Amino acid sequence: MRTIHYENYLDKVFGAWIGKSIAGTIGAPYEGRKELFDYDYDPKAIQEMFPNDDLDLQVLWLDVMERKGIHIDSFDLAEAFYNQVPYAPGEYAFFKKNFARGIHPPLSGSFNNRYYVNGMGCPIRSEIWACIAPGNASLAAAYAQKDGVLDHEGDSVYMEQFWAAVEAEAFFESDLDRLFELGASWLPPKTRIAQLVEDTLAWSKAETDWRRVREWIIRDYGHPDCTNLYQNTGFTLLALIHGKGEFIDTTMIALNCGYDTDCSCATAGALLGIIQGAQYLIDTYQFYDTSYKLSIDLTRPSLDLRSLAIDTCRAGLTVAVELNREVEIIDAPPWEPLPAGLPRNFHVEIDYRGVPAIGVGEKRNIVIKIRKYAPQVADTELELALRGPEGWQVDFQPRNVNVTADGLELACCVTVPAELPILMDQNLFELSMKGGQVSQQFTFGIAGAAVWQVYGPFWENVWTPAPTELGEWYYKGLEESYPDADERTDIIRQFHLNARTDGTKDYLPSAPEPVTRQTFEDLVDVADLIGYQGPCVVYAQRQLYSPKDQTVHLLVGHTDAYEVWINGECVSKSDQVDWWTTENRHHSNITLRAGQNTLLLKCIRRGAHASYSMNFSEKGSCMPLVFDLGSYV
Repeated sequence: MRTIHYENYLDKVFGAWIGKSIAGTIGAPYEGRKELFDYDYDPKAIQEMFPNDDLDLQVLWLDVMERKGIHIDSFDLAEAFYNQVPYAPGEYAFFKKNFARGIHPPLSGSFNNRYYVNGMGCPIRSEIWACIAPGNASLAAAYAQKDGVLDHEGDSVYMEQFWAAVEAEAFFESDLDRLFELGASWLPPKTRIAQLVEDTLAWSKAETDWRRVREWIIRDYGHPDCTNLYQNTGFTLLALIHGKGEFIDTTMIALNCGYDTDCSCATAGALLGIIQGAQYLIDTYQFYDTSYKLSIDLTRPSLDLRSLAIDTCRAGLTVAVELNREVEIIDAPPWEPLPAGLPRNFHVEIDYRGVPAIGVGEKRNIVIKIRKYAPQVADTELELALRGPEGWQVDFQPRNVNVTADGLELACCVTVPAELPILMDQNLFELSMKGGQVSQQFTFGIAGAAVWQVYGPFWENVWTPAPTELGEWYYKGLEESYPDADERTDIIRQFHLNARTDGTKDYLPSAPEPVTRQTFEDLVDVADLIGYQGPCVVYAQRQLYSPKDQTVHLLVGHTDAYEVWINGECVSKSDQVDWWTTENRHHSNITLRAGQNTLLLKCIRRGAHASYSMNFSEKGSCMPLVFDLGSYV
């Protein structure tokens, strides 16, 4: 067991928060700019601290532990995130939409989160876990995993574990090479993030000009999203290596790389703050306790960074006594432990055996997994009951069960009857568990599919032959119309091998009977609607149910041309080919009336693929998505 004196521990935690705040504030005004900069440091840049989700959420996690204890799980973090964080950019919005639908971590981070799943939103939240588990990389990474899956999966979660492990070990180790080697053990081999880390470290050691390394990172790992994980991780690593332990140099390199500058600067600054400690930063750079600002629904006793460090150390002392068997924090002053009990009696997990969504006329076999938070507690007799959404069939009879140390798994079949009039997006189930001193409720949900009536495909020939008699070749007049031989060959081969679209035509009045399709996620490809391959126009119409009159914002994502009509009014259209994001187009003041609304999407596929998404938001971009909608069946 290693030991660390409390004063040294506190100094390093204080250093983490100073480094996080100061470097993050230096980077904040440039967040989103992707160009290469050449700024020099100016102390005026840190005269005022800016609120930053990089720190907001970590202060929130500390508050959760102060209220519920150190044995928190993903659900405890998710509940606080949902209720106390008013903003919702990118992946945060999709987490909130999923959690409102009863889809809990880890699926809240992966389901329906195509664009932002590899964002920087969770790697920036690693320091709190390192600071409460100094010297215990495994424990810090385990906490980070519980956090990351709220709104991400895969590489982003691995990277939060990487930084948490690196920063935890940095309480005892200052050599960056050894720290990064340790962190890499949390990156599964052959993943893209593992390869990026390996490449960036190798390039940074071989090339003295960090600007060239930046070019290589963008070349091999770049992404148009300024908050994407890959390039920003590379920039943070190259800044740390080329900065050679000098705080200002490191921060300015991270800033001058551009993209998600507040995050890359703040993570690099926090790591150096742990390694060097607050007193070193104060003495060397004339830094001071800048305090911090919160933009979440939370009030702290003090907004001084030293007070935050003391509160963080209180959590770390509690963890050291209860969980951290690798490090002893010695010579601590008198302190009051955080709650060491368990936040609830039972942990419940839902195995959806696939996506957590269902369509009309479909069945889903799910498994309800129940286990005790404290396995050593004696077997527990429980009375279970499950209540589902109105009109659904739930094959689960109330029963008495015995929950042993191994836990319990119960199968359940749920069915959406074909005659159900409306399938809502949000469909919640209530599991009741009672027995002895136990009375616990658990809510989970299954997302309802969007029900579409699909018309098409409609397509055009690239050339229209003249009418011919039976037995007459249709090439008649081709040479006269196209005297150039190559152009003539192009026309006839395109006529044989291809088709074209005419997005200006309205094919709907003459359309044949539609086919019903159901989609589970916001992103819909034309190939999800029809099997026809080739350029075409396809209409997807949905009878959207709104529980009330409401004015909302519409976010449209697209890769090809489209039109969106709501109740007979064209509310969005584009003739452009674009890189799909969830927010290619924003439209405010969209009116949905109580009851039925006709939503029509005209898809104009001109190439191999065409994908579209539509989200209704409460207050525009970066805000929670509306989930209380449904489809008339």
